[in-house]
Amino acid sequence: MFMTSVVVMAGGKGTRIRPLTFSRPKPLVPVANRPILDYIIHRVLDSGYSKVVMTLGYLKDQIRSHVLAEYPEIDFRFSVEKKPLGTAGGVKAAASEINETFIVLSGDVIFDLDLREMVKFHRKKNALVTVALTPVEDPSHYGIAVLDDDGKIKRFHEKPRPEEVFSKIANAGIYVMEPEVIEHIPQGSSDFSADIFPVLIERDAGMYGFLFDGYWNDAGKPNTFLRANHDVLNGTVTPEPDGEIAEEVPGRFGKIWIGRDVVIGDRVRIVGPAVLGDGSRVDDGAYIGKNTVIGSRVNVGENSFIRGSVILDGCVIGRGSQLLNCVVDEDCEIGAGCAIDRCAIIGRGAFIGPSTVIRSHCSVSNRLRILSGSLVDSDYPLVPE
Repeated sequence: MFMTSVVVMAGGKGTRIRPLTFSRPKPLVPVANRPILDYIIHRVLDSGYSKVVMTLGYLKDQIRSHVLAEYPEIDFRFSVEKKPLGTAGGVKAAASEINETFIVLSGDVIFDLDLREMVKFHRKKNALVTVALTPVEDPSHYGIAVLDDDGKIKRFHEKPRPEEVFSKIANAGIYVMEPEVIEHIPQGSSDFSADIFPVLIERDAGMYGFLFDGYWNDAGKPNTFLRANHDVLNGTVTPEPDGEIAEEVPGRFGKIWIGRDVVIGDRVRIVGPAVLGDGSRVDDGAYIGKNTVIGSRVNVGENSFIRGSVILDGCVIGRGSQLLNCVVDEDCEIGAGCAIDRCAIIGRGAFIGPSTVIRSHCSVSNRLRILSGSLVDSDYPLVPE
């Protein structure tokens, strides 16, 4: 029987989704109250694989502790990068743990591709490398490819300018590889898309594309992170949130997951899909709209309005506040009468004074205090803790 191991790249800093990644690595940022990495590990387990090599760097101990505690059934190996080595350089550094066909996954990309089918395709083609390819509308942020009739990649270009676009089939960052590919990777930092794939194509080394049109989301930007949460709530991504499904009663309809010890006040309206984490409290007259994630121990004040937002553990939302498609990190206090708009991110432990307005796409860094009645229309200092 052929053996296959899985390499999960989990060493990046996640700068595009700061401040959420100042105090945790991006693979551990929660989506629907579960770390991004858990969706990837579940996909690995569902595919029947049990050996996982993790390349680590930024806040490595958090990831190591999490996976060892949560997944004792997996044989984890760890390769720690003292400095960022890129996707190919990271695999090269982990070469001592790789002696069989292996799959490469990003630790922050949620997907529903059937890994077993991709490996089957890879072996049928006797490929050195197989790249998962998916259709996209805007290919400028991805590597793009052209295939021949047999599925072999004949042309590849990383992050093309508009005038360079020759395809809308994009590299999904999921690979199946033979260990011999490591011989093509130089020492030091290098990336598969920018440095290795063009060389393999030029050498006709056996690089194929596996087309799929299923779910794929790089949850590393505010809008894609919010979309990932919404997609889990809507059943596009599994596993579904933890909690019991609430019965529909007046004021509550749609699919609503409710954790343990949740308290819901009078005249509260909840429109699913939504999830309320363990120990959360929703006070009288509050409205929880569709696509909302409420973490554990969150207190939503009376007459507040929250829709499409992600409120992480331990937050307090003051009475009469309005939060629309925004993200509030753990242990924040949002004062009464605040308004937080689309794709804004509030960093861990921040205090937002009453009657403050935070505009779309603005970020407030960890543990900052914003005075009452402020208008935040640009990022407040995004510096590490």
